Amino acid sequence: MNKTLRRSTLGLIGAITLVTTLSGCFPLVAGGMAGGALVIADRRNPGTQAIDRGIQLEAESMLIKAYGDNVHVNVSVFNRRVLLTGEVRTDALKNEVTQNVKAMKNVTEVFNELVPAPLSALTARANDSYLTTRIKAAYMTKENIPSNSMKIVTEASKVYLMGIVTEAEANQAVEVARQVPGVKQVTKIFDVISEADKKRLDGQTK
Repeated sequence: MNKTLRRSTLGLIGAITLVTTLSGCFPLVAGGMAGGALVIADRRNPGTQAIDRGIQLEAESMLIKAYGDNVHVNVSVFNRRVLLTGEVRTDALKNEVTQNVKAMKNVTEVFNELVPAPLSALTARANDSYLTTRIKAAYMTKENIPSNSMKIVTEASKVYLMGIVTEAEANQAVEVARQVPGVKQVTKIFDVISEADKKRLDGQTK
C-alpha cells in the first residue's frame, strides 16, 4: 500500500472512530452519499429505536446491580431482539443472565453467545473495537450495504451482524466482514425482508 492510500485509509478509520465515540452510531444521511456509497437511514421506526435503547439501558443496569464484576456482558439490541456476548464465570451464570434478560419487557428474542470463561482483558476488547471500526469503514465503501440499519458486534474476534436487510444485503455484508483481516467468524442475526419491504421502508426514511 502506498503512503497516500495508507494515510487516506487511516484517516477514514479515525473519522469513523470519532463519530462512533461521539454519537454511538453513524450519521443518518437518507438518500445521500457518504464515503462514495449510498447511505440508508435506520429502517426501524423512531418508536422501535427508542424501545431498543430502553431495553439496552435497562439490561445493562440490571447486570451491573445483580452481578457486578462477575460478568463481562455486552448487550446489543436491534428491533427488540437482544444479543448477549462476553464472558461469565459459570454455565449456571450464563443461563441465569439469559433468563433475566428474556423476562424483560419488550424483549422478543435473546441470542445467548456468552462464554463460561475468565473475563477478557482490555487488550482483547480494544482489538474487538478496532475490528468493528474496520468493518464499518469497509461497509462505507459499498453501495448496497445499509450500514445505518445494521449493528456490528465483535467479541473475541467473532463478528455478529444485526439489522433489517434483504437476503442480498445480508450476504454482501457477511462477505465484506469476512475479508477484514483478523475476523475469525461472522454470524448473521438479521431480520430479513423482501425487496418490496426494502423499497417501502427506505421510502419512509427520505
